[in-house]
Amino acid sequence: MTRLRAELAGALREVAASRARLVQAGDEERRRLERDLHDGAQQRLVALGMAMRLAQRHLDDGTVDVNGLLDQGVAELGTAVAELRQIAHGLRPTSLDDGLHAALSAITQSLPIPVRLQIPADLPEELATTAYFVAAEAVTNAAKYANATAIVVRVARSADAMRVRIEDDGCGGAVPRPGSGLSGLLDRVAAVGGALELRSPAGRGTTVEAVLPCES
Repeated sequence: MTRLRAELAGALREVAASRARLVQAGDEERRRLERDLHDGAQQRLVALGMAMRLAQRHLDDGTVDVNGLLDQGVAELGTAVAELRQIAHGLRPTSLDDGLHAALSAITQSLPIPVRLQIPADLPEELATTAYFVAAEAVTNAAKYANATAIVVRVARSADAMRVRIEDDGCGGAVPRPGSGLSGLLDRVAAVGGALELRSPAGRGTTVEAVLPCES
């Protein structure tokens, strides 16, 4: 009887531990999906909204190709829907099929601020998604909040790491508050063993730099 009680107690402990692991796994998956939605499709839709506001402001003055912006907006919306479908299945954004440069170009060309991309072609496939989300978040934040006039995205590969650096000439003062997109990036980069640094002195622009380890 004593042995039976011990075995039953052990089984109950294992059940409790298994339940805890399942709850933790579910929470982690929920947080991953939240990050993917915020950093990916949401940023594309934000950029699309900014482009539509630009078209609205210049609808009657003829200084902007409104029809071109609308055509581009329809295409961007279709891509965002496709990304949402893939995120729902736990996959990377579909725009990365054509490479990181093409995926970021699809977002940045909709912004009312010039964005210069310096991205090599031979990047580790396993880190492209993280690099995409880091750059998309930093670029759209700069366009929305920093009053910047120019943004530069630089990606470089060394023997053991990939660096993703986003710089703007805006007002600075950015802080990764709990629950914010920047805070979510810290978690995302840490999940692949990397590190994220934010430098944003008031009045001197903002630099976001992620270092992502990769195999040589």
